[in-house]
Amino acid sequence: MKFTSKLITNVGKVRAANEDNMGEAVTPNGHLFVVCDGMGGHVGGATASSIAVTSIIEFFQREVYDNPIQAIDHALSFANEQIYASALNNPELKGMGTTAVVLLIKNEECFVGHVGDSRIYLYSDAKLNRLTKDHSFVQTLVDSGIISDDEAESHPNKNQILQALGIASSVKGTISPAAISPKTGDTFLLCSDGLNGMVKDGDMQHILSVNNIEIAAENLITAALNAGGTDNITAALVKIEESVHVKSTFSHFNPIPKPDFISTQQIGGKKSPVTTKDNKKWLLIGGAMLAVILFVGLYLKFSGGEKPVVKKEKDIVTITKKRIEEYPKENQNELLKAKVSDVINDTIEIEGSGDLAVVKDSFVLEILEKPKSKVIKKPDNDEVKKRQEKESKAKKESDKNKDMSTKYVVKSKDTFDKICRDQISKCKGLSKDLIINANENRTDLTEEERANFQRTDPKLVPGMTIIIPPCDKKNQ
Repeated sequence: MKFTSKLITNVGKVRAANEDNMGEAVTPNGHLFVVCDGMGGHVGGATASSIAVTSIIEFFQREVYDNPIQAIDHALSFANEQIYASALNNPELKGMGTTAVVLLIKNEECFVGHVGDSRIYLYSDAKLNRLTKDHSFVQTLVDSGIISDDEAESHPNKNQILQALGIASSVKGTISPAAISPKTGDTFLLCSDGLNGMVKDGDMQHILSVNNIEIAAENLITAALNAGGTDNITAALVKIEESVHVKSTFSHFNPIPKPDFISTQQIGGKKSPVTTKDNKKWLLIGGAMLAVILFVGLYLKFSGGEKPVVKKEKDIVTITKKRIEEYPKENQNELLKAKVSDVINDTIEIEGSGDLAVVKDSFVLEILEKPKSKVIKKPDNDEVKKRQEKESKAKKESDKNKDMSTKYVVKSKDTFDKICRDQISKCKGLSKDLIINANENRTDLTEEERANFQRTDPKLVPGMTIIIPPCDKKNQ
């Protein structure tokens, strides 16, 4: 399989710094593409997404894995461990995390996996298809039929995600269970929510109709900026130039339109809208059905008759549709996804680990009171502004210290550990972390120097300079 790629990122119009990271690499397991969207503050978010990209690539470069699907799962877990450990060792990075999407092209097949709300799409036969489903709070509302996919884009809690790398000691990513077989002309799109959160799928589909990924990539970024650019924007396009497959094979999660409850009747061969009188009639019938269902349920409960099977030993609260519309505002953390597996005598059997079940015909919803999933809230614009002011103040303080810093020119036999030992011996207040912090986000380094200087394993290029923080009272 032959392909071309274009990776592009933009800080956007609101954020002070870019917390997105992306990467691609040729590995023994195939060609790898990764896009990550960090969170946890300017430094924390950028650090988390950088560690994730580096760790995932490192995992695939270690050895050849027989099972690509399992390998992606293990790579995401490995990245999670690295970020989590880094946060534990650096209190200033506490709470950092990142989303991640991974595309692996191996021989004539492709494999994808993700954590969080960054996405992977496949543009095929002039249609844009979602290959991933967001690990987000609003996605659970969409899945439950409470809101539509369009409504999710403007929902006040669209920034709440249910999974992220680095937030906990373990993570469960979603990996496509089968290989994807793209045909010639298909294009993969990996992106952070700074793109798909600002530009609708239909508009991205139109942009990708241009038969040039260089132009398409630039146009995607421009579209997000024109829509407001409130977040960092990253897009990675991979176009299949040659493939043995004559037909594309893949599973998708394209949104299903929310059903319209205004139905039509057949009269004389023509459709006419149902009248207000008809609507009232059906509402009365629905209300009567609901009353019967509740009556039967109460009768069974207190008469000792057969009860519905519920596979959880917790109390269940039964509420109406009107009540559920108010429920998210009171405690949205409790509104979690559940699977309705069976309907028996107008009752439901709850299965799986979710906390929300829906009886669609009667509009009765049953909600377990204690949620298990952890909701991770991305910062809104006010939080971003406050954080940026705090970071700006910290930067000014850091700049003052930099003025008193010294620079050490790396020699051919120098190692980072040796330099740290020598400098720490001269100033007891210094530490390896302080020296790393002073150097890891420098903009004056070359691409080679910056690529080599990673927090977890700093490698030095002879001739580069290392900033040594001042040995003042704060360090002693």
